[in-house]
Amino acid sequence: MEYYICEKQMDEGLQKTAGVKARDDVEVILSQMGCLPLDIPSNDDRRRSAHGFEKLMWHFRIWKIWEKNLGKLQKGDCIYVQFPIIEHSFLLAHLFKRLSGRGIKIVLIIHDLELLRVAIRPEVSKIKKLRLKVEEKDALKHASQLIVHNTRMKKYIMRLNISGDKIIPLHIFDYLIPDLDRKKLSEQKLGKDLPVIIAGNLRPHKAQYVYLLPDNCIFNLYGVGYEGQEKEQVRYKGMFKPEELPYVLSGSFGLVWDGISANTCSGVYGEYLKINNPHKASLYIASGIPVIIWSHAALADFIKENNCGIVVDSLSDIKGKLMNMSESEYQRLRMDTAVAADRLRSGYYMKNAVKNSRKNMGQSKVERGSDGDLEC
Repeated sequence: MEYYICEKQMDEGLQKTAGVKARDDVEVILSQMGCLPLDIPSNDDRRRSAHGFEKLMWHFRIWKIWEKNLGKLQKGDCIYVQFPIIEHSFLLAHLFKRLSGRGIKIVLIIHDLELLRVAIRPEVSKIKKLRLKVEEKDALKHASQLIVHNTRMKKYIMRLNISGDKIIPLHIFDYLIPDLDRKKLSEQKLGKDLPVIIAGNLRPHKAQYVYLLPDNCIFNLYGVGYEGQEKEQVRYKGMFKPEELPYVLSGSFGLVWDGISANTCSGVYGEYLKINNPHKASLYIASGIPVIIWSHAALADFIKENNCGIVVDSLSDIKGKLMNMSESEYQRLRMDTAVAADRLRSGYYMKNAVKNSRKNMGQSKVERGSDGDLEC
C-alpha cells in the first residue's frame, strides 16, 4: 500500500500564504494517484508556550505520535512525507531509519531545506543551527527517494553524500485551481503596459526589496504583511486566499524576486532563489500570467525553456525590457504560459515525479481519475 502523511494546520493567517497551498495540492495529487492518508495532528498551541525541559519533551511527544500512527505500515508499504514536517522532532530521522529497516519505503517531498534558509541566518542560535543540520541530513539520508525542486537542489543534496540515483527533480510546483472558472479567469485585466504583479509574503524581513522598488515601474502588490506607504508607483491590493488570487491578479507580469535588494537577489532569501522553486511562480503561471524572474534563479531555466516569461539581472531592467517588447512578443509569452498553466493546474509535474519515484523503487500503482475511479 501507498500512504501520505496528512498534517493539519489551523492557523488562519497561514492559510492565506502559499505555504499551506503547496502542501494541500500535493495531498490532492497523491490521493488522485491512489495513495491513502495517514493523519498526524499538528500546530498544538501548548508547544509554542513551552520552555526549557518542557520544550524538549515536545520532541518526544511528536515522535510518539508519528510512531503510533505509522505503526500500521508493513513491509513493502510506501509512505510519502512532505518535508520539512510542520511539527518537527529531532527524533524523526531515527524513526525513518527504523521504518527503512522494516522494509518500508519513505519518499520525502522537499518543500524547503532549512539548511539553506534558516541555518545560515545570523540571528539563529548555534544550537538550533546544529540541530537543523543533523536533523535534515539524517532525514534525507534515511529516505528511499527524494523529490526535490530542481537539478540545482539535487546537486546540492548530492554534496551531502547522498546518492543522486534516489533524487528526482520536480522542475516546478503545480498549482491546482479546483472548479476552474475559465470565463472568470479570461476576464483578468492583463496587458504588456499594465503594472507588474508582486504576490506573496510582503513582510520586511522576508521581502525587503518590496520597499526598495524602482520608480520607473508601477507595481500591484498582493499578500500579507505589507508595511509600506501606498504611492503612485506602488499599489497595495490586499490579501486573498490562494483559490481567490488567480481571479483578482491584474497586471502585465508576475515578479519572482526575493531578498534585501532591488539590484540583485541578495541576503539569505535572495541566495535561496538560486536553489529554490518559489511557489509564487506557480501561482502566476497557473493564472496565465507570464513571469519576470531573476536571471540567476534556479527556476529561470524553466521559464526560458517554456517561454513563459523573461529574466532580468536587476529590477531597474524591467522598464527597458518591457519597452523593447512588441505586443506580438507579449502575446506569444501569454500563449506559451497558457500551455504551462494547463500542466500546473492538472498536477502534471508532481504526478510525473511520483511515477518516476515508483519506477525507481520497482513499484507500480493505479491512479484515480477526476471522477474518483481508479485508472491503470
